[in-house]
Amino acid sequence: MRQTFQQVWQYLWVRAAVYILVLLLALWLLSWIFHGARTAIVTIALAFVFSYITSPIVRWFERRHLTRALGVVVVFAGFLLFLAMASVLLANLVSQLTGFLNNLPALLSPLLNWFSGLPGALGQIELPQPIREALNQAGSSLETLLQGFAQTLLRGLQALLAQGGNLIGFFTAVVGGIFQLLTALTISIYLLYDLPKVGYTLFNTVPQPYQPLTRELAERADRAFGNYVRGQITVAALVGLTVAIGLSVVYGIFQGFSQQTFSQAFSLGFLAFIFNFIPYVGVIISSIPAILLALPMGWLAVLGAGGALWLANQLEGNLYGPFIMRRAVSIHPVTGISAILIAGSLFGVVGALLAGPILAFFKILYTDYYLNSRFYKEG
Repeated sequence: MRQTFQQVWQYLWVRAAVYILVLLLALWLLSWIFHGARTAIVTIALAFVFSYITSPIVRWFERRHLTRALGVVVVFAGFLLFLAMASVLLANLVSQLTGFLNNLPALLSPLLNWFSGLPGALGQIELPQPIREALNQAGSSLETLLQGFAQTLLRGLQALLAQGGNLIGFFTAVVGGIFQLLTALTISIYLLYDLPKVGYTLFNTVPQPYQPLTRELAERADRAFGNYVRGQITVAALVGLTVAIGLSVVYGIFQGFSQQTFSQAFSLGFLAFIFNFIPYVGVIISSIPAILLALPMGWLAVLGAGGALWLANQLEGNLYGPFIMRRAVSIHPVTGISAILIAGSLFGVVGALLAGPILAFFKILYTDYYLNSRFYKEG
């Protein structure tokens, strides 16, 4: 029986079929587990990611003769301070956007009045009758289109704001989110304090013959994750700073350099920093409120804000990314975007955030192990 199995196993298509079947079965099992315990898994994953990211900071404090417990306290105090600053900046941004939405009808009124008077202005110009009729019809159609767009936009914004009136659903969502965040932070405190012990315990569960390979894989994974996280934080900070400086100049030119101007610009820069952790789309998402806040300043301000955001996007794609991210993890942008889209579709925002480091680890497995394996070289 064993000899027959060995003879069958020598066929490449048999081994490939078994590997594919095992992989599909593992993916199905993971999907079933994730679907049933999604909230708990996401909470634990957030706690582990936060502990892993902040662990080097705690080790840095330990090298300077602080206890690990005190280092954990300092890290979480800094994180709470960061949350407080983020709340202030985002609250200011929401306030500015609310004021813009309240003034939206007044902003659109001059444009609608201009289109309403367009047929009369054209009537004073000697034009051939067919051209005049075509222009009148185009002006009427465009006016109707703008009015419909304004009404649709206002209805959509009113519906969005009305969701806040659903107090029970809104309160439940907020409480659930806060509870999940507090749970993740509580778990991360214990993980961060006992992370060396946790790693040692997990390592000892591996059979001894495989421990050297496991240690090597863990070190490579740690290096890949660390490079990705450090690179992503650096790129996000540079993009946020670029957006903040660019919008400060644009807003300052058109509405004066004041505390409100810098507050708006740096709030939007912080927003770009946050969204940039979902790579390649952070500037695009943060550009929407930046353009909206520039509308009351005039079309030149809109063009200036668009130019500042375009500059930040170009710097990210041609300077920050190539010199930082590609050097850190050597992942092609197309591969990174594809992984983010697939992971985001399957697992939401958490999947999109974790797609990069997981892809970096799989690339290490591919380049350092698969390409050097006997299966790849001999079949």
